[in-house]
Order: sequence, then C-alpha cells, then structure tokens
Amino acid sequence: MTYQGAKARPLDDETKRFFSVSKIRLDSAGWATHVLWSEVNPKTNGDVGEPVVVPVADVVDAIRDGAHVSATYLQPNAHLPDIGFEVVERWDGRDAIDLVKRSGADSARSVDMTMLAPLDDQEPTPTRARVANTHARPKRVFAVSQVGLDGDGRITEVLWGQVDTARNAWARPEMRAPVADVVDALRTGDQVFALFPSTHGHMPDREFVQANYDGNVRTIVLFGPAAYAREIHDMDRIAN
Repeated sequence: MTYQGAKARPLDDETKRFFSVSKIRLDSAGWATHVLWSEVNPKTNGDVGEPVVVPVADVVDAIRDGAHVSATYLQPNAHLPDIGFEVVERWDGRDAIDLVKRSGADSARSVDMTMLAPLDDQEPTPTRARVANTHARPKRVFAVSQVGLDGDGRITEVLWGQVDTARNAWARPEMRAPVADVVDALRTGDQVFALFPSTHGHMPDREFVQANYDGNVRTIVLFGPAAYAREIHDMDRIAN
C-alpha cells in the first residue's frame, strides 16, 4: 500500500495483533457468545499472556480493528490449516463471528465452530461483559469512482456513493467528499471499494483501508500488494 509519495502507516488499529481462540461457548442456535482466547506473538508463536474469557463483542471489535483471530481445533482436526474468524450478521441484525469459509479443494472439508473445545459454563465470564447492540447499524458498501490527489499522490477527496449490492447499482447519486469522510466510514466498519475505468464502464476491484502519514495526515490507500493497472494513479481524477 505504498504507491503514494510518502510511506504510509496504518491508523492506530489492531492489524499487527494475533489472537488464538481455544474454547468457545455456543448458544442453542449455534452462535458464539463467549470465547477463551489469548494474544499470540507471531515471532515466537507463544502466548503473550494468560488466556481469558471474553464476550464475542470483544472478538468482533478486534476483527473490525484489523486483528487476526484464528481457531485452535480439537483432535483429530488439529492438523487443519489456519482458519480465521470473520464478522457475520445474524438474522436479527446483531454482529456475530464465524469461521471463514474456505473455497476450492479445501471446501470439501467442512469446518465449523463445533471443532473447538466447548467453554464450560463453570468457567468465569468477564465481569464487564458488554451486551450486544440489537439495533446495530448494518455494514454499508461504498464505491469510489474518482479521486483527487495532492502533490505527493495522496488522496485528498473522492467522488463516491453508497452501493445497493443486491441490485449492483448506486443506492443514491455519487457525491464529492473530503477523504476524511471515507476514513470515518471505514472506522465504523463500512467497506469502500475502488472503481477502475474499463471498456465496460467502471469496474470494482480493490478495497480501501485507512492510513496515516507523518504529519497526522489522514487518508486512504488500497489494500494488498501492488497490482498492474489497479493502483491509485489508474483511477479517474476529479476535475478541478
């Protein structure tokens, strides 16, 4: 994520933190309510501290902030490849977690949360467990079709709009906005995609993430390694 002139650093988040869930408590519908987890040092593969029981809301927050949260399976499944948790939405609109569904050849091996050790009811639950917000705002999806750049190639403003993913169309007309509006949307959990010009119109491809530059400059950058014809300078520019 370093096409732009100066080297970006992510905003304060959890992207360099790793957690391992060894036990899980499921309700009658199969949704996780609490987990036993510990932070892991990726260099030594050892626990940073003692495992603790936390409500699933803490796991949701960590994932949304960029942390990687993986599962430790019971035998005979311990040899399965590392699979992380992701945030999903329950039928009632509440946030929940589930194991990331694998595609390709691995999809034949069904992996679910019952492969983790159960968290006994006798094990202590946190004294300050948070109650899930039953009126949580659903995650929105936005797309950016044009960008404005400063002299160092950093995004300062965008032409963007909310997307109706069911119809694959704009939910409302695009509007011009400062990049701070996009940063705020990302911080609340919304997804923002870049639209690249093509012979068939603008096509969605890469996803934006928030970043900070030296000098406390807040902006956005494209997630992942460099991609041919899919960088910031390949997007349409906002006309002055």
